[in-house]
Amino acid sequence: MKHTECCSICSKKTDNGIYLLRIYICSSCEKEMIDTSTDDPKYKFFVKKMNEAHRSIIHS
Repeated sequence: MKHTECCSICSKKTDNGIYLLRIYICSSCEKEMIDTSTDDPKYKFFVKKMNEAHRSIIHS
């Protein structure tokens, strides 16, 4: 049985995602991140959210 986690990017609770460096990312955000080019403004959003999530892990 899977258990529900909160996505570090969109904050939605889901049981379908991955852990990347101890940061949980739902499959929807994972796909969007992979499909976003580096020149897309949303790319900076993803970088910022990953940075925030990583810092919160380091400081906890």
